[in-house]
Amino acid sequence: MLVTRPLMGTVFRLTVPDGAPGPAVDEVFAWLEWVEATFSTFRPSSAISRIGAGDLDPSEAPTEVRHVLARCADLEEASGGRFAIRPGRLGGPGIDPAGFVKGWSVDEAAMLLRSRDIGDFSIYAGGDVLCGGVPPSGDRWRVAIRHPERPDEAYATVLEIAGGAVATSAAYYRGDHIRGSDRGDIASVTVIGPSLGVADALATAIFADQAESLDWMKGFPDFGVLLLGTDGMMRWTAPLDGLIADGGPGNRR
Repeated sequence: MLVTRPLMGTVFRLTVPDGAPGPAVDEVFAWLEWVEATFSTFRPSSAISRIGAGDLDPSEAPTEVRHVLARCADLEEASGGRFAIRPGRLGGPGIDPAGFVKGWSVDEAAMLLRSRDIGDFSIYAGGDVLCGGVPPSGDRWRVAIRHPERPDEAYATVLEIAGGAVATSAAYYRGDHIRGSDRGDIASVTVIGPSLGVADALATAIFADQAESLDWMKGFPDFGVLLLGTDGMMRWTAPLDGLIADGGPGNRR
């Protein structure tokens, strides 16, 4: 069963086995809608906008907001400042944790599904994916990585994973939306790991840094990195060995 809805300025697709309880699916999307209402920087009434505007003290924000801000602070420190939630968008509030929130909301949605005894699923969120359990066909999930220059026409490679998160950062539709990126020789960054929130934040940080160095990634041993260069070459770290099913020339980094 496939359910698709527009949320958070992108498209979410939830795939669960036929016969999965409808109330569980409704709960997932109700949760995602709550996240959008709470963390949207385009809604002046959202908690995150009110915090950015100085109208709401973070200590008085919902528990989930405090948790997200704490996790973002942890990721900023662990990445040496490469991932940061300030400043917010031009003309908007001075705080924007979107680089973590979307993936985190999917992680939480997956926990909700598992609590309802739905262990086989995939959640697609604007180019990022979290998979669990067994796919409809085969024993591994196949996740296509869009070609950074032709995202609507071609893919750069396909990963075959037993489960987990796959997050990609590139210019794609919104142009150079990641602050700090000078669009050097890295066209896209894909990160795999157990958490989509962390994978998304790390992909954002590496792309913004244009992969100047990945030494700091030693602090994230459960996550692997795939770099696609503007010359079409792929480079990847050890956790991706054996997971690249299809793609162009490459070498392990």
